[in-house]
Amino acid sequence: MAKRFLTASPKELLSMTSAELLNAIRMSEGRILIVSSRVRCAPLIEGTTNGEVSAAFGADIILLDTYEPLNPFIPGLRSKNKQEDSSSRAVQVEKGKGYSIKEYREFIGRPVGILLTITSKENISGAVKAYGNIVATEENISKAVESGVDLLYLTGWAARAEKEEILKKARKITEGRCILMSGNVHGPGIIGQSGHKPGPEVLFPRDELKMMIDSGVDIINMPTPGTYPGFTLDRVAAIIDQIHAGGALASTGIHTSQEGSDVETIRRMALMAKMAGTDMHELGDGGFNESLINPQNIMAYSIVIRGVRHTYRRMAMSIKR
Repeated sequence: MAKRFLTASPKELLSMTSAELLNAIRMSEGRILIVSSRVRCAPLIEGTTNGEVSAAFGADIILLDTYEPLNPFIPGLRSKNKQEDSSSRAVQVEKGKGYSIKEYREFIGRPVGILLTITSKENISGAVKAYGNIVATEENISKAVESGVDLLYLTGWAARAEKEEILKKARKITEGRCILMSGNVHGPGIIGQSGHKPGPEVLFPRDELKMMIDSGVDIINMPTPGTYPGFTLDRVAAIIDQIHAGGALASTGIHTSQEGSDVETIRRMALMAKMAGTDMHELGDGGFNESLINPQNIMAYSIVIRGVRHTYRRMAMSIKR
């Protein structure tokens, strides 16, 4: 019998196939929360990984941001080889080297995804310098899947043809092994560049939806209403209707550092995203710095979309269940 993500226990979630996990999200009626937890930084709370904190405050899925499949580390964990932590000991950070995604997901009792960037070939070196090797190459995608990711999120601002090529390759690698997610939730610096006029068409061209659906993307992400300029409640709702008509699921994300806003703003955005019809809600890693959202905002957002009953259950449920 199919199980809703909303009420599934940690062990039930971690035993699901990618198809079962996707259906569990679909059956949960817009009440699933995925939280970005950055790894290329010190953890928000000493001695605890950002993913653990996210899970403790109600996150359903942990998205490891800036996680390098070929050079994996998760600060806040003690490295399996203690010598690996010597370089960061002076700033009291354990680097957390030597763990696979499969091990980490069992450690926190949550499905785990990672983000890779779709980057134009001429911009790859700059992207690696800024964010590490999180470029959506076949090698990185394959390594991520081998490591045990439940969800692979590919996003970026390459030309449409390059995006399509990468998404189709990613679908072949991930088919039957993990959920494939894509979209454009935030376009830092795009507005104002030569040839780009302000407005939602800059971030979400009309022909991209069909391309992503035809490429086999399972979940398509877009800005939460009230975040990126022009993404009103009505516009986001219309995009979500198109996504659902194409057979995919929709996710709305806050990645404009507004995830670090006051609780009342977070609550308003959560309600608008729910009204727009999203299947999943995504919170970025912008808190006091680029590391992790204020944990209280995770809980506040969760309570808006599903109440204290489901929020407290997710927070309290033992990973041994």
